[in-house]
Amino acid sequence: MEDKFKQKEKAAVEKRHWVRLTCCCNNHCIFCLDSENQNGTYLPFDKIEENLKRGRKEKIKRVILSGGDPTVHPNFLTIVKKAKNLGYNHIQIVTNGRMFAYKDFLEKAIIAGVDEITFSIHGHTKNLYETQSRVKGSFEQALQGLLNASNCPNLIVNIDIVINKLNYKYLAEIIKFYINLGVSEFDLLQVMPFGRAWKNKDKVFYDIKKALPYFKKAFLFSKNPDFYIWTNRFPPQFLEGFEDLIQHPIKIFDEVKGRNIMFKRFLEEDEIMSCYGMRCQYCFLKNFCRDLVKFQKEKILKSRIVPDCLKHLKLKSPSKQLKYPADIYQFSDFYINHRYFVKSLRCNDCKLNQSCQGMHINYIRKFGFKKLNPIKK
Repeated sequence: MEDKFKQKEKAAVEKRHWVRLTCCCNNHCIFCLDSENQNGTYLPFDKIEENLKRGRKEKIKRVILSGGDPTVHPNFLTIVKKAKNLGYNHIQIVTNGRMFAYKDFLEKAIIAGVDEITFSIHGHTKNLYETQSRVKGSFEQALQGLLNASNCPNLIVNIDIVINKLNYKYLAEIIKFYINLGVSEFDLLQVMPFGRAWKNKDKVFYDIKKALPYFKKAFLFSKNPDFYIWTNRFPPQFLEGFEDLIQHPIKIFDEVKGRNIMFKRFLEEDEIMSCYGMRCQYCFLKNFCRDLVKFQKEKILKSRIVPDCLKHLKLKSPSKQLKYPADIYQFSDFYINHRYFVKSLRCNDCKLNQSCQGMHINYIRKFGFKKLNPIKK
């Protein structure tokens, strides 16, 4: 089972090419972070084809078709065929799955070349699901689509769950419900302060510390080798005891790629990120952006150092620095390798808490938070 998990993790961090098909969706989710980009339109086929070719020029073989919801594009099946003909060997769809309630549509999609379907399903009951999707009848369609897909041999089926104030108390029950339907892979996404999520912040954001007992109950499913649990944008410090669930740091590049124009304008034109400020307290990229602001202001950024309580481990901590100018991808690489440090919640009681920066994320993933030994005040 360990080899199987390692293969899965390798696939999880394999470079992917994201291609947006639509700026519209047949759901109206209360926490949708993409709502600011949705204007009810479909991207032209020639633009999508151009994007697909760009990914192949970069020698990327896995493509993710997204939206909005990609399945509502009138040329969806043609686009899938085009991706396959261009040489993508793995085509993944991220969708609410409602269109797959129609078996003939699902069958045509598989024939066209779909290899994997990720269903965005954030509840296990009609009331919980539709309170979030805000479309009557959407739960029944999504559930039927999932059942249809689960019955297709060789089709990879998994579920995304956006964790928010409405569903975090039911997270374990949601996972168990879909396990009983045959799903074995789940990606748990922390809600982000963008789009409708920010407009509905009082309804979707919650206190993670108070929610921790519910999370631990859900995380226990990861101890079963038959199931795969991933986390996405989830603060690592709340995963003590479940360090194998910490998202691979390389995934930060996906976040940056999705907002590279905003970051580029800040570095080159000193135009502060539109989301910077009150939203940061809810954002996975909080420390990343703070370092970016520091770098832009001081024109230099130095690597962090190993804390005193870990000196005995003799961890390699070479002194490095990044000098201005640097593009956002160079900055991201430096941040991931030399600045992405995390502390345990236990460190709050350490007398060195104010000066200590914690341990590098890769060491946390390898050794666990237990290696951190807070010094009592």
